[in-house]
Amino acid sequence: MQLIVVTYPEFIPGESDKINSLFEAGMEKLHIRKPNAIKEAYIELLEGISPKYYDRIKIHEFFELADNYTILGVHLNARNPEYLGKRKVNISKSCHSIEELEDIDRYDYVFLSPVFDSISKEGYQAAFSNETLTKASSNGKINQKVIALGGINGQTLPLLKSYSFGGAAVLGAIWQTENVVGNLLKLRMKN
Repeated sequence: MQLIVVTYPEFIPGESDKINSLFEAGMEKLHIRKPNAIKEAYIELLEGISPKYYDRIKIHEFFELADNYTILGVHLNARNPEYLGKRKVNISKSCHSIEELEDIDRYDYVFLSPVFDSISKEGYQAAFSNETLTKASSNGKINQKVIALGGINGQTLPLLKSYSFGGAAVLGAIWQTENVVGNLLKLRMKN
């Protein structure tokens, strides 16, 4: 299963150094999601990350940066629903219902959320019952292109295989303590 790290929504001190350390420790992919960021701060974060890792980064904002940086791709969401850049990139998308999984063949992969109660967003409850996830898995709607997001930690990560998810996107379980590399390594042991 893929393990994708999503940045904390706000900038944190030493974030680019922490991201470089996560990549050095084996992080597969990073999604930079900063919904309230200004473009200059976004660029500063990107430029603090070693360019050798750009091919493992997707951005959620400022899609025009994909033309200037050799990043892996962009992630479509309600704020940024289409990519109009010149450079061909991988495209992923956020989904919040089983019905939205109908057109996933158009994407590299999609996030389905919230699968479990969120760690980082207080009051953001799971949107899917065990029965719903089991049914979606058995009829092939949840497959290797569907990445679970929301409430992923050491206890919930192993449950995802039974639903046929292709991976997990994690935020709170990584950024909740200063030891981001240790948090990643703990999760990888459960994967």
